[in-house]
Amino acid sequence: MPKVSVIMSVYNGSIFLDPVIDSVLKQTFSDFEFIIIDDASTDSSLDIISNCALKDQRIKIIKNDQNLGLTKSLNKAIKQSEGEYLARIDVDDICYPERLEKQVNFLDTNHSHALVGSWAEIINDKNDVLRTVKYPTNSNDLKKDLIKYNPFLHSSIMIRKKVLVEVGLYDEDFLFSQDYELYFRIAKKYDIANIPSILIKYREIDN
Repeated sequence: MPKVSVIMSVYNGSIFLDPVIDSVLKQTFSDFEFIIIDDASTDSSLDIISNCALKDQRIKIIKNDQNLGLTKSLNKAIKQSEGEYLARIDVDDICYPERLEKQVNFLDTNHSHALVGSWAEIINDKNDVLRTVKYPTNSNDLKKDLIKYNPFLHSSIMIRKKVLVEVGLYDEDFLFSQDYELYFRIAKKYDIANIPSILIKYREIDN
């Protein structure tokens, strides 16, 4: 069984697929499966994913016959995952090479914590760095801030799968902010944290 399941849902993301897949496959921590859901894309996304899967057996493809949206697609991937930890990444974002290694080491060491994110660089569609995001790192501070705003970037999080199953996965009534709602349920019972290192590039684009 892999230690980590990296989960990504794709809908017409062909323009960004090569960089994000490459960033996951080049992680310094290699004991993972990479579950990619093609959510009924109408562009060349599935062809790109399939070609990448031929080169690396850690990639597992799930193809939706119809578009289900992000929340349902993520739950579908979680149910088929085998990792002890679940890591999220979105199709237009990029992982730094040591991202998984640092987050696995954190959860292996901090047993009271169920969720860990990280700091990030915000980039645009041309890969220019717009700014840096440095959210609080301490569990108590994060729980206080949680009621004011979402102090985690969805693409940066790693969660213990047993906790995610325990709290009931993503709530499929939420088409948006499904991550934010989930964090409240996790934070009621467990500690949460952000690693004070920039481990992802988070993309903001006009559309």
